[in-house]
Amino acid sequence: MINILAIDTTLNACSASILKDGVIVSENSEIRSRGHVERLLSMIDETCIEAQMDISDFNYVALSIGPGTFAGVRIGLSAAKGLCLGLNIPLIPVTTLATIAYQYSEENKDFNGHFAVAIEARRGEVYLENFSVFDGNCKSLTDPQAVLFDHVNDKLADDIKVIIGSGATLLQERLSQKNIQFLENYNQPTASIIALLAATNMEGAKYADDVSPLYLRAPDAILPKKLEMNIIDE
Repeated sequence: MINILAIDTTLNACSASILKDGVIVSENSEIRSRGHVERLLSMIDETCIEAQMDISDFNYVALSIGPGTFAGVRIGLSAAKGLCLGLNIPLIPVTTLATIAYQYSEENKDFNGHFAVAIEARRGEVYLENFSVFDGNCKSLTDPQAVLFDHVNDKLADDIKVIIGSGATLLQERLSQKNIQFLENYNQPTASIIALLAATNMEGAKYADDVSPLYLRAPDAILPKKLEMNIIDE
């Protein structure tokens, strides 16, 4: 029996979910822009209690490695690595963009074609990736990347029909000349979708120390400049 504990803290939510033999048996999720580190471990405990499972029952941990907020990505990955190393089990990494794309493809079975996921990244950028879906098979067409609003048109795959994610409406005016549908309701990955996606990608499981965060750009925070000392000759 395959038991997967999935967690997510990459954006404006904190969530934990348990997939037991292919079925989601428990999930907790809270919208929050901060406080992930204080909430995540207790949420994992609550999710295990609801599923009547012990932390030692898991074969895998799955999580999104980004892109997202820098603090959120670090918190989730640190917790996942700690669990995997403590339990001696592998980690299945997925990305935020792939998780949202997978959810869209699963909820829109009649859709076939190309679409893009755009997540607001601040600084006039979106995190962008192109995907295709044919006969229910969702796959990536491009690498995930941070793209300035004005350059998105150059980064879209041919025949894009839909753009989803928190950055969709930010791009709508700039791409108004194109026949594209913009959907902002797919703006947050959830641990349950991460668990389901991870279950389709078991070959992607890795030793925890081999998993790195996906940031796509340098952090917004800037280290303070070194203080200059004035030397006065006496």
